[in-house]
Amino acid sequence: MDAFSFASEGLAGVLARLTRAMRVGGVLYASFKYGDRERVEADGRYFNDLDEHAFGAVLHQVPGLALQESWRTEDVRHDTPHGWLNLLLAHTG
Repeated sequence: MDAFSFASEGLAGVLARLTRAMRVGGVLYASFKYGDRERVEADGRYFNDLDEHAFGAVLHQVPGLALQESWRTEDVRHDTPHGWLNLLLAHTG
């Protein structure tokens, strides 16, 4: 597991730590493969696939962090037909 791979129940805690490290008004970009599940790839890498609803439930647990903008994109690699949830999050103080 690398530094940015963790179970979804730990995601709110990671975002809270990042928020504390940010200045008020600072903005964080995050992206997740679009979906609503946790999965482990064949090579052992762990992923959280999130949609707007699932991320909203996580964000609700993080005081001082607010969603500024979200949008979906398609993967530019032709061999991976995945969508992505892109997020801009702001430290509100």
